[in-house]
Amino acid sequence: MERVSLTFSIRDDIPIKMPMAHTKSGWLTMGIDEDLDKAMWIALDGMLDLMSGLYSISRTEAYAYASMVVDMRITQIVNYSKGVHAFLPHEALSKNGRDFITRTN
Repeated sequence: MERVSLTFSIRDDIPIKMPMAHTKSGWLTMGIDEDLDKAMWIALDGMLDLMSGLYSISRTEAYAYASMVVDMRITQIVNYSKGVHAFLPHEALSKNGRDFITRTN
């Protein structure tokens, strides 16, 4: 890879505590900690916040949906800091192009 082009957008409608990303295939929230379990909980906490905001649902409802559609993936374990990201595919909460729950955005 010789060159990479990145475009960043600043959004003031989604409060964030940790890094997150919006990709073509879905949303990612990230957790970083020396303890892999803590990193996972940080990533999941960020995803629950994101889902609550995107869909105007409670964290309890977001947790219930997340247990079915969010994948947890290890990002890195090379050094003292461990990384985990939670992945929510865009189509995960929709069927035939219609959302199961109403989006606010």
